[in-house]
Amino acid sequence: MKYTLTSAGFLVCFVLLGASLAASYGADGPLYDFTAYTECKELPEQPLYNGGLLKNQLPENFSSIAHFSTGFYTPAFILHNLTPGTIYCFSMSLQRRIKYAHSSPYIRCCNGSYFLYCITVWLKIEGANSAHVRASLKTENSVYNCVGSAAAKQGCWSFLKGGFVLDSPSNLSILFFQERKRAVTIHAADGSGDTLQGAEITIEQVSKDFPFGSAIASTILGNLPYQKWFVERFNAAVFENELKWYATEPEQGKINYTIADQMMEFVRANQLIARGHNIFWEDPRYTPAWVRSLTGPALQSAVNSRIQSLMNKYKEEFIHWDVSNEMLHFDFYEQRLGHDATLHFYETAHQSDPLATLFMNEFNVVETCSDENSTVDRYISRLRELKRGGVLMDGIGLESHFTVPNLPLMRAILDKLATLNLPIWLTEVDISGKLDKETQAVYLEQVLREGFSHPSVNGIMLWTALHPNGCYQMCLTDNNLQNLPAGNIVDKLLKEWQTGEVTGHTDGHGSFSFYGFLDGPLYDFTACTENSDDRDINIDVASASLQPFTEHQWRFNQQYIINTERKRAVTMHVTNGHGDILQGAVIKIKQVSKDFPLGSAIASTILGNLPYQKWFVKRFNAAVFENELKWYATEAEQGKVNYTVADQMMEFVRANKLIVRGHNIFWENPKYNPTWVRNLTGFQLQSAVNSRIQSLMNKYKEEFIHWDVSNEILDFDFYEQRLGPKAALHFFQTAHQSDPLATLFMNEYNVVETCSDVNSMVDSYISRLRELRRSGVSTDGIGLQGHFTVPNLPLMRAIIDKMTTLKLPIWLTEVDISSKLSKEKQAVYLEQVLREGFSHPSVSGIMLWAALHPNGCYQMCLTDNNLQNLPAGDVVDKLLKECQTGEVTGHTDAHGSYSFYGFLG
Repeated sequence: MKYTLTSAGFLVCFVLLGASLAASYGADGPLYDFTAYTECKELPEQPLYNGGLLKNQLPENFSSIAHFSTGFYTPAFILHNLTPGTIYCFSMSLQRRIKYAHSSPYIRCCNGSYFLYCITVWLKIEGANSAHVRASLKTENSVYNCVGSAAAKQGCWSFLKGGFVLDSPSNLSILFFQERKRAVTIHAADGSGDTLQGAEITIEQVSKDFPFGSAIASTILGNLPYQKWFVERFNAAVFENELKWYATEPEQGKINYTIADQMMEFVRANQLIARGHNIFWEDPRYTPAWVRSLTGPALQSAVNSRIQSLMNKYKEEFIHWDVSNEMLHFDFYEQRLGHDATLHFYETAHQSDPLATLFMNEFNVVETCSDENSTVDRYISRLRELKRGGVLMDGIGLESHFTVPNLPLMRAILDKLATLNLPIWLTEVDISGKLDKETQAVYLEQVLREGFSHPSVNGIMLWTALHPNGCYQMCLTDNNLQNLPAGNIVDKLLKEWQTGEVTGHTDGHGSFSFYGFLDGPLYDFTACTENSDDRDINIDVASASLQPFTEHQWRFNQQYIINTERKRAVTMHVTNGHGDILQGAVIKIKQVSKDFPLGSAIASTILGNLPYQKWFVKRFNAAVFENELKWYATEAEQGKVNYTVADQMMEFVRANKLIVRGHNIFWENPKYNPTWVRNLTGFQLQSAVNSRIQSLMNKYKEEFIHWDVSNEILDFDFYEQRLGPKAALHFFQTAHQSDPLATLFMNEYNVVETCSDVNSMVDSYISRLRELRRSGVSTDGIGLQGHFTVPNLPLMRAIIDKMTTLKLPIWLTEVDISSKLSKEKQAVYLEQVLREGFSHPSVSGIMLWAALHPNGCYQMCLTDNNLQNLPAGDVVDKLLKECQTGEVTGHTDAHGSYSFYGFLG
């Protein structure tokens, strides 16, 4: 601590004591339990708060719920006398399987006043390897879409922690758990915003989420009835043979993409996604005759030309490329070009089209386990071998040419491949032509249901391109486009696997709810099983508790932590020059520096503005440059690096002995990358990012305490799309080498602000950080931006609790309140967030995002342009005064000692 002491002629010794104030707390309500877990456990822990309001209660099953037209069939906890404003914490002291069809377990809460509710629960799922489970709250007047979330896994217990504060009394509230993106509630209102009761609702799904398509051939060109039939059913396509080398270059040097171009026009016109099949085929029978006659450099030159020609021609047109088809069964190129031939193919393909996902594509992997060349373990081994060689292998292609499908084996193989955490596609599904058409249909339905219902399968392509003489093995229609039995199956499943038209009426609150299939990217377990209307998902819930805190008790807990974590007992022993104790000496102490980093963003507007500078340093001991270090600011044109403004801001920081965060080296959001960077790919982009890191980090080595290395990597992936999944890993490694003393941060939004953003939920953040650290990255700090609208304090605390398990410094890096709210409301919520952050023992610093500009601030200003406080500024000044020791006066005791409690500084 740094204090000044006024006491002439005294020798003063400061002694820092470790004593806490714990003995003086606890009589004014429960102490908050900061316990959290991030590992999936074999057995759940005991409930926090001994179960709280759920102690000794078992859930009851309800087929309907008074006051709510939900149609849910779920277990429920019934709770009485819950009040708005109270903080409630939730966990269960029982193990009970909660089984539901198209719904979820919930807790009923009746009668409320001002309380905060904290929830914790242990979850285990069955029916999927993993699922994002969220807790939602429905009251009579409001729906809180997410009050807690967890990434639950099959076979072990996951910890969900959260909470909520009610806005208004509710005689009946329901706290329920569900997989993400399943229930849909529509709120109908007129032009004045008034709810419409009994309004007639008609809903129709107009797009499908899951990629489901088929092979097409040149026979579709000019055949309008066939084209119409296709686009009515499918949202994806793959060219059967028209991209294969023997089709595009049957004679050396005579390349012809005419047919493929015409097919691509059909794909574009109908907004279909398309797979690229294939660049090379390892089976020599399907390699052009002239290629088979080549060896050595001549063959190497030919394959290089093939990759460059094909990939440059169709750059960013195909979502996938089957690079080296069926390489577990054949090895034409590796025999002639060496063991690293396939490695070279993948590397060159990625450089040519960094946005395409590169696949291994094989037969007899999922169809059987009797083919020794393509067992699931051989597939995994080969894929890992290529990845170790630096290949960007990003997709698993399973051809799926079945005769008699073995469904348990199929599922077991998919389960094993799912451990690779890569997208899995069934790429060429059909049933052997040796079977009759009726049997084909039976087996096709089995395979399609099994694929669609597996949580790790991301797309299905049929191998049913129509030709005058039939199809490869199985057709969906005859040549008059009349369905064959297999076509009837496809139509039946397509109808079953979309929401279709839903009709109904709004309830007394103007709401209408239904369950629908997703229309966005599918990575949740949302597939149907044998009966799509009665799908059972098992969620086991154990060791749950619900603990209420009044606002007074919550504030009491905050102050308790502040007193125990941010303050210490100090005893001074005062003596004269001879070492004699001085009794009754007058002591005056004033804190002159603060320990806890509290700062704000600054912009170039602070340069030369002495009143603004004085205002800033009077309040803050930390700063972060708002935009002046970002790549678009320092190198707007390639090669023209300019740090002039940043240097001037750094002079201000140094002169006033402020600590400063480095924000940022890279930003994954493409909107905020220089235009010239967005135009780079491959080696050029890699060279540019290397220069950026070295230039920035060498320029400001040991100047910044932190660096936000790859900003917002949970929500965006500009660099990883172009440089591969290890791009961020490279950024962190290179940054650490450039400045080993800097703490390297992940910096993300919507982690602590909400739990409804599936990209940045707390478990997603933890999983990504651990993934980087397992790869050897020095990821040493947790950055939570903190752009709030209406803060949920118990949820905020629960998320920080979970982050605490990582044992890394946690900073709130960009705190503000949405400008959609009034300035008075901003101030109220800002105070709540700052108190919550400062009172959490694991938060190491807080930065406001309140750089002042002539036209205002990003979302929230502390002052006007005359430096007169706005309501948010008043809150900051109040808290700054409250959270420092101020001037302390007194007299030494009979032992020449004087004691007080002071803030660290």
